[in-house]
Amino acid sequence: MPYLNADAAVSHRITELDIERRALWSGLLCSLFGLVVGLIVFAGERPALFGKLSVGVVSAVCGAAAAGCSSAYAFRTMLRAREPWLKRIPKWRQVVAALGLVLVHVASTVMILLVVFHLFQQAFFGLRLDVLAGSLAVGVATGMSAYLCLEATARINAETLSVVLGIFMAAGVLISMLLAEDQGWWQSMFSSLGTTQAGMGSFWTFNLTLVVSGLVLAAFSEFLTRDLVRLSQTYRCRPSLERYRLARMVRPRPRIVRWCLLIVAAGIIGIGLVPYNVSVEVHSALVQMASIAMIILLLGTIVLLPGYPAVFHLLSYAAVGAIWVAFLLWTEWMYYNLTGFELSVVAILFSWISVFIRTTSAMTQDRSQQRTTHGPEDISMAKKESGQGQ
Repeated sequence: MPYLNADAAVSHRITELDIERRALWSGLLCSLFGLVVGLIVFAGERPALFGKLSVGVVSAVCGAAAAGCSSAYAFRTMLRAREPWLKRIPKWRQVVAALGLVLVHVASTVMILLVVFHLFQQAFFGLRLDVLAGSLAVGVATGMSAYLCLEATARINAETLSVVLGIFMAAGVLISMLLAEDQGWWQSMFSSLGTTQAGMGSFWTFNLTLVVSGLVLAAFSEFLTRDLVRLSQTYRCRPSLERYRLARMVRPRPRIVRWCLLIVAAGIIGIGLVPYNVSVEVHSALVQMASIAMIILLLGTIVLLPGYPAVFHLLSYAAVGAIWVAFLLWTEWMYYNLTGFELSVVAILFSWISVFIRTTSAMTQDRSQQRTTHGPEDISMAKKESGQGQ
């Protein structure tokens, strides 16, 4: 597998100072770009903070361009150098991972800048800026977008990427709720936010959030699989179970975990591309596909992820039980409608994924520290000292 011996070729060309220096240069150049665009667009105008052809809209467009270019540059020149295993996976998987990282930074930048300038417009009602002030605001927003996105991409890992995914999905869904023209959307189903009946703003925000989130989950699966492979290399069956042949045959299965996550990612992307009102059958099939893959992952943790703490496996089965109870609350006890059931399932699954990532990260760090503390050099030195003592 391309993940094996990932630490053997760690590059020392990209240091923390290199990332900081390049991020500062990126921020400076992109701020000048935003300034020039603002001077051109706002010439002879007094733009508002938010609205049509406003400081917020121009900042969002320039910030998205800066975020996309900075993130793509960081992935190509820095992240692949810091994570050499990325170069060894197939090209199409590198493209998918890069696309997910770039798009999540672009989409996050647009949402954040639009929300921030909308809030400022509400706070300073009626305020209009001159050409210079508006252009400077665009330049600052564009430069900050480039700086932060380059820093985030260059230092990305499985744990931080899971946080980005969770925050982005929550923010995107919340904004689509706020943009929904149909205030009673929740009385039918969660997927109604992605239909044109909910309004064009909600339609585009909800579906784009799902598509980008699916791509991010696909990129996340690469980083997670790398950590799982590293754990599988150091896995040892418990001595008390060595006498059982079946226990000796159980090994971590990173590939199966990765395929389950990829199926979930494909299902999320498909749900965003095929809204409920376009094709009920296809939309429902995609939801079922993602749900089955997730249930397999939850039920199979004890086989797919041996060596994890027992409480983690108990939590996985508790998550399945919680989903079943949520289903009964909807169908048998009529406690809430389909929207309530969908929100409950999403909350349960993302809570489990968060615990899964944090547990994997903790185990990876502990194994790395053990290898560092008890490396070959330490062992040889200990033998020499013991020999001298005798």
